[in-house]
Amino acid sequence: MYEINTHRHEPKNFFAGDFPTLTETGIAGAALEECMPVAKNADGKIIPVTAPAEGAALDVVGITAAAAEAEEPAVYYMTGEFFAEALVLPDGVEMEALKDAFRKISIFLR
Repeated sequence: MYEINTHRHEPKNFFAGDFPTLTETGIAGAALEECMPVAKNADGKIIPVTAPAEGAALDVVGITAAAAEAEEPAVYYMTGEFFAEALVLPDGVEMEALKDAFRKISIFLR
């Protein structure tokens, strides 16, 4: 007859400090998850960061503020202080490479 649904919410600490955050919007070039490092493709659309070629620098523009499907508006943080363990890393992307790339754009990981 009736079922009892149970929901579970596990909050995730994302912001790690008081460093000012600045957001920007763009169009998603692929499906994006919340808290995912992102870059821009040749068309200027926001895509998940990919592992760089050997010896190349990791190209990042920020971290997504919310999930977005392809061709939808995407909001991402361009500056701020965040907990590293809260990030959703794409396959092949190393946290250590992200830290150096993020520092250059005033994103700091703890």
